[in-house]
Amino acid sequence: MEQWQAGWTQAVVDVHDFGTSFVDVTVRARVVTALGGDHVRLALSNRFGKAPLVIGSCAVGVGANGAAALFAGQAEATIPAGQTRHTDPVALHVQRGDQVQVDLFLPAETLPATGNFARMPVQVSAPGDHAGALQFPAIETPTIPAPDGTAMAIPLPFLHSVEVCGQPAAAVLVCLGDSITAGGWPEAAAELLAGRVEVSILNRGIAGNRLRVDPDPAIASFGLSGLSRFDDDVLATAGVTDVVIALGTNDLGLPGQVAPTDELPTAQQLIDAYQRLIAQATAAGLRTTIATITPFMGAEGYDHGREQTRTAVNAWIRTSAPSVVDFDEAVRSASHSDRLSPEFDSGDHLHPNEAGEARLAQVMADLVARRHSVAAG
Repeated sequence: MEQWQAGWTQAVVDVHDFGTSFVDVTVRARVVTALGGDHVRLALSNRFGKAPLVIGSCAVGVGANGAAALFAGQAEATIPAGQTRHTDPVALHVQRGDQVQVDLFLPAETLPATGNFARMPVQVSAPGDHAGALQFPAIETPTIPAPDGTAMAIPLPFLHSVEVCGQPAAAVLVCLGDSITAGGWPEAAAELLAGRVEVSILNRGIAGNRLRVDPDPAIASFGLSGLSRFDDDVLATAGVTDVVIALGTNDLGLPGQVAPTDELPTAQQLIDAYQRLIAQATAAGLRTTIATITPFMGAEGYDHGREQTRTAVNAWIRTSAPSVVDFDEAVRSASHSDRLSPEFDSGDHLHPNEAGEARLAQVMADLVARRHSVAAG
């Protein structure tokens, strides 16, 4: 029997500080779906907005095929601050790997307060309603200043998920993580499994995100903690069967840098947080996997005391988590276990480089393949 399942998601955060207002323009996003089916619906979020979000019209398409996405039969919708709303189902055939195009016409002045940074740039149109247009009149792709002084693409606003109605997948796996997850290992793991097992591996990564502590307003874009966003980003995901919790690095790294030093957790506090999420997932019938925390000695602000905490937490994960994906073992140095292997170090001694992300993807794909008795690519 067909059912609704998430084919693409992002973890929305407060991006008030990363965009300029839109008025009388159409915003076009392009995302890749992990699942196929004959009907699509969108979830649009105004989670961090301070005013109602007015959608003048909405369209969804694949290539030259597309249609209007309505709201209870109407083209327009107003989403109150703090809320999320689904479109009506759209009859649209999509296949795994298709690039799905989502257009939102914003007639009133709109601050894109809710969103996240996407892998594909967002396009903004010349004035007017161009939702569903085959020839999209895009203006120059807007950018915002990056912390290092360069320019970066604006966040993808309002789109929370793309859901597809189709045959049940073997698994719909939500990856709750930080910038290492946002770096792309979930998508890469799904690619390794393509043609072997029908699985949606969804990226709910947020740069700067922590397991235990919500950010103060100065670092709001780091997102609500894993504890705070678990209901929205995991339990509310259409068709979810599994969760991978890949958080903890920033709990150890941010205090004393951009967060108060007294927010530095003990090993037991991190373990307690994992146990809370395991209990929530188990109660919802989900399978839980915990990722060990990757090494980052040499990164700014990190020290031996924090390394001892990381080591203790990883020991607990390996012996007590319901399921383990050992990212630490996968990318650590053979001679210095507290450091990333040079071949996987992006240069900041914290974030894996492209080869490191690929290594994490392989380890994750291998775990999923074992569960479903198939070979990973």
